[in-house]
Amino acid sequence: MNKSIFDHETILKASRRAAEMARNGTREEKSGKFLPPPGWKGHLVTAADVAPKTPRKVKAA
Repeated sequence: MNKSIFDHETILKASRRAAEMARNGTREEKSGKFLPPPGWKGHLVTAADVAPKTPRKVKAA
């Protein structure tokens, strides 16, 4: 009896459920009971926001 908990069907069901939640939101978000964290301005942080800035050239003395 070598049944793994990570069989093919379980993984497919989990990925479908995750995709559906990403598209439609959770039950709390759908009902309007979801409250954003305090101080949240509605800006999503992306990789471009946290990318290191290019160094400026320093004038030679």
